[in-house]
Amino acid sequence: MNASNNGKIMQELYNHFSNNQYDAILNNAADDVEIYFAPTGQRFQGHEGFRQFLMSFKTAFPNVKLKVANQLVTDDAVVTEFIAVGTHTGPLMTPKGEIPPTGRTAEWPVCEVNQFRNGKLVSIHNYQDLGSMLQQLGLM
Repeated sequence: MNASNNGKIMQELYNHFSNNQYDAILNNAADDVEIYFAPTGQRFQGHEGFRQFLMSFKTAFPNVKLKVANQLVTDDAVVTEFIAVGTHTGPLMTPKGEIPPTGRTAEWPVCEVNQFRNGKLVSIHNYQDLGSMLQQLGLM
């Protein structure tokens, strides 16, 4: 797989997420895809786990959009910095329970390290500034 294709795939996946096209995202992921959400230490496995990870944010921030700020691409990995912007109108699920909607808009930085195998996404390590997001929501 050529490196530029991996970068294009990730940009498409971020666009699909922003536009609520979850099946299109999963079609680009290996069946055994693994997601590590660093802020909470949570791990998600396979397509069902990937969908759960995606929906945890889309439920809390249904209008969230991702804006790519920087991207580093290799033959088997893509590191992307992006800004997430959304309004907290749904429950935000956390390992310690649900945070009810605040109605506030937040903008926070995210960095992902994405690994590819045979043109399919096999691993995501997601790092987010949840402190900034929670502060903007009036929760810190």
